[in-house]
Amino acid sequence: MSSYQTNPFGIPTDSLDLPKYTTPSIGIQSVLFNHLESIFSYKTFSEPDLLDAGLKKWVAKNKEKVYFQELQIRAGAGSLPLGFQATDGNNSPVGIVTPGYGLKYLFSTLRKNAATNDTFKLALQVAALDYSNGVIKTDYVTPLRIAEALNFPVITPINHNEVKHTAAFSLFLSQYGSAVHLFDGANYAKTLASSKDEPSFTAIPPVNTIANAQKTDLDHFLSAFNDSSAVKIHNFKYFGSDNAKTVFVTYGSLESELFANYAENAEIGHIAIRIPFPFATDKFVALLPKHAENVVVIGQTLTPSSKSDLQKTVVSALKQFEKSNIQVSEFVYTPDFIWSPNAVAQIVESHVPTVASNSASTKDSSFVVWADDHNAENLDLSSKLVHALSLVDGQKISFRTKYDNVANAGTFQAQFISFNAKSQKIVSNVDNADVTFVANFNILNEFDVTNTTKENGTVIVVLDKKSIKDHDLNVLATFTEHLKISPQFLINLVKKNLRLVFIDKELVGDREETKTHTLSFVSQAVFWKYSIGADVAESVRRIWSSAGPDIELLASVISDSVTDAIANGVKEISTAQYADLFKDLATEKEVAEKEEPSAALKTFVEENSFAANPRSVPSTEENTSVVSPFEIAKQLTFSEAYGVKNDLRPHLPVKNFVVKVAKNKRVTPESYSRNIFEIEFDTTGTGLKYEIGEALGVHAQNNTTLVEEFLSKYNLNENDVVAVPNREDASILEYRTVFQVFTENLDIFGKPGKKFYESLIDFATNDDEKKQLTDLVSSAGASELKRFQEEEYYTYADILELFSSCKPKLEDLVKIIAPLKRREYSIASSQKVHPNAVHLLVVVVDWVDKKGNVRYGQASKYLSDLPVGAELVVSVKPSVMRLPPRPEQPIIMSGLGTGLAPFKAIIEEKVWQKEQGHKIGDIFLFLGSRHKKEEYLYGELWEAYKDAGVLTHIGAAFSRDQPHKIYIQDKINEALDKLSDAMCKEEGSFYLCGPTWPVPNITEALQNILAKDAAEKGVKIDLNQATENLKEVGRYILEVY
Repeated sequence: MSSYQTNPFGIPTDSLDLPKYTTPSIGIQSVLFNHLESIFSYKTFSEPDLLDAGLKKWVAKNKEKVYFQELQIRAGAGSLPLGFQATDGNNSPVGIVTPGYGLKYLFSTLRKNAATNDTFKLALQVAALDYSNGVIKTDYVTPLRIAEALNFPVITPINHNEVKHTAAFSLFLSQYGSAVHLFDGANYAKTLASSKDEPSFTAIPPVNTIANAQKTDLDHFLSAFNDSSAVKIHNFKYFGSDNAKTVFVTYGSLESELFANYAENAEIGHIAIRIPFPFATDKFVALLPKHAENVVVIGQTLTPSSKSDLQKTVVSALKQFEKSNIQVSEFVYTPDFIWSPNAVAQIVESHVPTVASNSASTKDSSFVVWADDHNAENLDLSSKLVHALSLVDGQKISFRTKYDNVANAGTFQAQFISFNAKSQKIVSNVDNADVTFVANFNILNEFDVTNTTKENGTVIVVLDKKSIKDHDLNVLATFTEHLKISPQFLINLVKKNLRLVFIDKELVGDREETKTHTLSFVSQAVFWKYSIGADVAESVRRIWSSAGPDIELLASVISDSVTDAIANGVKEISTAQYADLFKDLATEKEVAEKEEPSAALKTFVEENSFAANPRSVPSTEENTSVVSPFEIAKQLTFSEAYGVKNDLRPHLPVKNFVVKVAKNKRVTPESYSRNIFEIEFDTTGTGLKYEIGEALGVHAQNNTTLVEEFLSKYNLNENDVVAVPNREDASILEYRTVFQVFTENLDIFGKPGKKFYESLIDFATNDDEKKQLTDLVSSAGASELKRFQEEEYYTYADILELFSSCKPKLEDLVKIIAPLKRREYSIASSQKVHPNAVHLLVVVVDWVDKKGNVRYGQASKYLSDLPVGAELVVSVKPSVMRLPPRPEQPIIMSGLGTGLAPFKAIIEEKVWQKEQGHKIGDIFLFLGSRHKKEEYLYGELWEAYKDAGVLTHIGAAFSRDQPHKIYIQDKINEALDKLSDAMCKEEGSFYLCGPTWPVPNITEALQNILAKDAAEKGVKIDLNQATENLKEVGRYILEVY
């Protein structure tokens, strides 16, 4: 048995004989391990081995079987597996495992090699997975577009039972050329489901199965594979009624499985797409029922306002086969959409109001367990329940865990279902739980758990913070004032007729005979009582069956402890008891919210991590301390014995260089509101190298005067020496003065996040300040916290002064104040022209706060104040911006303000190319600013390049120099004739640099260029898709901020 936290079945030790319950991802990995000779796996955020934990375990056991290499995702990724395949005599497919967002980093390498070598055989296993805006997302759109741009066929499982077969088919295809197996990343890696009754495939057909594979279509591959597979793989699969008038079309693993389950019990049709590319139009149309009148596309998009790629494909297919009688509509969803059975039902019923489904009559049971993420017993509670359920004859389970590292300072949620063993299901998002178990009372302050509990269901809450001892449960104040339960929660109890059960931790106690396990045993027993009606004897049997080696107690001992604890510490509040008690709450809540609106409680967890918040730090971090001068002198004197060395900013993870300021000149008038300046650095002898489009990372320091003021107020000696663990390797200690730490390491004048306020609570000695801090980090204090951060602009130093009773020690300050981050600026020079220099164009960020004080951006102000000769630490950041591969390809550049910096570098590079004898293409420059007199940045330079015949066209838009506004897109539209030829006929590249706000307008102007070319050719194109295609192939490059 696993040691839990949180998979009760662990990672299987045998790659061929998988256990009854495992994740679909493990099934995919077993196919790769047993059928490939070499595998390269790219790490995933949050949980690096999310997609290859099984592979690592099996490779460690049998290193001779598979060559396995784990890699980091970075710019230019893909060279190693491609180089490995190019090795002489290696004609076998190479496996690549990557999250979907990693494919963006692989793309340029794959595209470059695909264009020059069509013999590469890559079996890409791609998890639809991304992280943005603080949420884990299932993004199919991006990897699918990249695969299409590479012309790699794509196959996707339409349910969890066929993952081995779809993976095997992708390996079969890769024997003849590269193929992509695209599957649901988060759900297939974190969901346990039954795998034992999945039909097995005998073997992947050998490479010589298909002759002249280069010339055949996908049908031949499908036919050859299906001859040896128990599960037949086809482009699409139809579910539901043969007489359906409305057909829903889905692409995506979980989406397809949920719609298929619904369609099997309703008068609708459903087509699930296995092979989205190449899309077999004829086969799709042939699957539509004879009486079909409506097709509803369930289409994923990256922006909710646009039509999906799938919708466009379906419309095109129907048009091609003259199915004009069929109407097409669409439900658009983004990658962060939360899929559940109820969500599917609502979507179907909104398009087919008269539909009737029998799915509600199934005898499935659904459960949700909520907990904080830092209590091992709470994390393991759901695993123990699931393990016990898995032992019940005639039943199967599916189990999914999620982490929200933000809510409640760390929330864990487990969802699981139990269903008839003859069925095949996977848990999605339980939104109709029979029993909801809340193991941490604070969860109720963040989430309304009643929203996902079914009517007449049960909510069990552990009172782990406050006891109801000596409190009357027949008095409303016990709930609203003592326990401080949200009125909305209590109102929903009445509306949904829910049974409420309290487990009082204090009253349960901890018995000597069941030391440290008492609350867990009681929690399990209460769950079994209300989920299956189990008595104490049956509950104990289940507790014992799932405990394994964790305890050495007799069942009778557990039984006695549980019986006593339940009698004393478990209180059920019947619906009849509280219905009258809570009846007036709805009216009171409405009145209260008119006076002071309350923050709405959330329904679903926002999954933003695959693991709990890190609660512990490496033990060496405890070594953060003030060190005596004698100790420093001793270690410096005997440096070899103590392993001491001088290093440049060792806490920074990138290669750093010390450069000198060679020039620092303001280029806007002193009277002008915006301070824009050119700064140049001398890099002689540093070894610093950079390419076109890259950025210079500036490791700015805090203002020394402000640092001295803070240290004085806080009574810190600036000359004390501190031993600080290195951020990359905690075993290495750095010795720095207190002044250095607050000048170079800590963002003391930056804006603190919520976690800093939380960390101060334990240091507050004043009760009022402690309460204010506690309120700030609660859901009710969100608006006040926002005011602190976005209106008052309070810094770490401000907050420490505002809450003066909070006096963390120096070693604590080092831990709770965020580190200074480097600030990147686009490089404005070509190193081929300036071999020992790097140029920047920077604007000082400034604003006035509510008190009238002028505030500055830390890095831009630091740079503006540097005198010539000053030294600073810098590093180089790679970029997606690249010149076209052929010098004669045109370049169209558009930029606002300091966004012009990389264009100066590009033009310098093009001048250098011309000097080397290359023929260079046309160069168009479009720029925008407010006024020509004050802000025509690099104006003289641009005019000189145009006079020299390097720049073809300058379109300058000075928006406020005339009564009517003129913008950069206006200048682009004036030059459509020339731009159409440059962009479309001569395969030019379009660059946009600067702030994000003009992106829609500039994109529209680019689409005008494409539309003009299409009109001249007499063809119709999808402008949105065409723009996305240009991005994917690196011809529409955005560097915006």
